Amino acid sequence: MKNKILGIFVCMLLIATTVLPVAGNIKERTNGGFNSVKSTICNSKFLVDNGMILDQDLDGEGRGYTVLRVWGSHYEMGYAYAELLGDYIVQAINDVKEFVEEYIEHEYNDLRDFMEESVWMPPENEDEIEGIVDSLAITHPGENIDELDIKVWGSFGDWWMELGCRAHTCWGRYVEDPIKTLSTVRMDFYMPLSIFSHHVLCGHVPDDGSPLWVSLDFPGLVTTSTAVNEFGTLLRLQDTYWSYDPDLTSGRMSRMVAARYATTYATDPDVSTHLTTVYDELQNYEIMTGTFLNYYVPEGYGGVMTCNQWRSGPDFYHLRVPQEVWHHGEAMITTNEYTDGTYTPSDEDFGADAYYDDETPKTLESHWDLLADNPQPPPVINLQMLSLVYRNRSDMTIWVDGCIDRETKERIPRLGYEWSELCGPPDLDTHGELSWIDVKPGATVTGNFTVQNIGFNGSLLDWEIKDKPDWGQWTFSPDSGEDLSPEEGSVTVKVICKAPDNKNRNYKGAIKVINKEDHDDFCIIAVFLDTPKNKPFNFNFPLLNWLFDRFPNMFPILRYMLGL
Repeated sequence: MKNKILGIFVCMLLIATTVLPVAGNIKERTNGGFNSVKSTICNSKFLVDNGMILDQDLDGEGRGYTVLRVWGSHYEMGYAYAELLGDYIVQAINDVKEFVEEYIEHEYNDLRDFMEESVWMPPENEDEIEGIVDSLAITHPGENIDELDIKVWGSFGDWWMELGCRAHTCWGRYVEDPIKTLSTVRMDFYMPLSIFSHHVLCGHVPDDGSPLWVSLDFPGLVTTSTAVNEFGTLLRLQDTYWSYDPDLTSGRMSRMVAARYATTYATDPDVSTHLTTVYDELQNYEIMTGTFLNYYVPEGYGGVMTCNQWRSGPDFYHLRVPQEVWHHGEAMITTNEYTDGTYTPSDEDFGADAYYDDETPKTLESHWDLLADNPQPPPVINLQMLSLVYRNRSDMTIWVDGCIDRETKERIPRLGYEWSELCGPPDLDTHGELSWIDVKPGATVTGNFTVQNIGFNGSLLDWEIKDKPDWGQWTFSPDSGEDLSPEEGSVTVKVICKAPDNKNRNYKGAIKVINKEDHDDFCIIAVFLDTPKNKPFNFNFPLLNWLFDRFPNMFPILRYMLGL
């Protein structure tokens, strides 16, 4: 009889410990979930194996910005990106599905079919997509997002157009040392999806020797509409009056794929070869949607590629380069009207001629303001802007901002970063890649350190060194005995990781460090816990043993009651 009662009790516990946590998760997500948590920890850092959030400020509706860096293989970069922004990638895919169903003449499955038959370059781009999909399969298994979903989202600029973008760049007499080139681009768009209120600036640091690049886009895009590579080339897609009739037949390349391909295709240290190298390569492909592709290589080596999807010959058919008769051949602009570069296009409306008639050296501020102060009329809005100061390869300053509310025109604050902040120290072979130092509970690590924050299980908490904050289930107690920024000498940092009941449950503390440029010091980025695999259970309930081994993350209440 006792065995029967015990069996009933265990079954009830199993039901409670399985169902109740799930119900709690559903409630949390409907109340804001990830967004509401993130809004309380803005401006914190968060790390995974191949990525880190450098800065983030999002409100409860997910509006705002994220600045991050990913590194490693292309697969690892995609995987880390989805680990950091998985909830928002899911939001983007769902936004697209709803929008297509309501506003687009094609069915969503039609767009998936188009993407299945389309060309994606470079080949490594497919690896990034695979990494995103594999990561989401673990963190969001019920969403069933696959490669074609990512590709449909990554080609939104081909099957949905409502643009009126503007861009300009200058060098020579228009800049002053140490600046060699100024470039600014503005994305004017209709803002049909809620995900366009989340602006993502991402530094990409591949380990295969291909160029590093920074993209300004939205969560989950492995393609790009705005990007800067380590050579200082700024890329930006712009519509033309023949953009609005895309050719979605088999075997064509999305223009957003073309922009991503162009970002890292040219690798010659002599940047004067890059424009023709990329242009010649893109002539081998048929493009879905007509476009101007700004390829602003620094110091006058760039130009604008014109593409028409309905041509019988190569779709990329015209290459515009700086012309001496237009402001001494030391400036270029791009609007939505064609020009061969010898005259100002008829739809120029932001005052470029007057700006460059004044031949005094330009500042980053004035270059930015020329576009920021002259937006397009409705219905399109100034959705995103990026300005670039180029001094040398991997020596640049990037400014960005973006709109988060179409009606009020509310924007995120203008953000400014150095290239080294987004892509790591350029003179290190590892490109500033993070490395592991494992720390057992109660152990010490000696070195010159700066502790910036700690976190647990994907959530972060800003803290002071003398505080002992409790975050969720675990207490973190760093104890250095003094300030962690000594004027000289080294500091011993003790990281104590223990459960509230002071039992050592064999959890492991870890410190993430990054080499500084002098290779002598280290910077602690975060302290957090990794959960080890569960040990075999040694009590005499074979069914529970099997369940616990088969489902290691289930039954948390029962595990706690049994002291496991």
